[in-house]
Amino acid sequence: MYENDPDVALNDAAEDLGINRTTLHKWVDKYSTGAKTKQLTDAEKIRQLQRENAQLEEECDILRKAVKYFTEQTKK
Repeated sequence: MYENDPDVALNDAAEDLGINRTTLHKWVDKYSTGAKTKQLTDAEKIRQLQRENAQLEEECDILRKAVKYFTEQTKK
């Protein structure tokens, strides 16, 4: 996942995963394939971002519905 993204720093990946940076560094040293995968084309990046955007929109919609539901419950 992160190995394929050259823009992600080890510290950022460790923080995202909720683990210690040193632990992640040891895992990378031990299990890394060492192979850099090809960069995504612009079209692939766009498709990936569109999928991510759709997922985020769905999550926001769920949260909006939850806020509406709980707001109505407190008014009763």
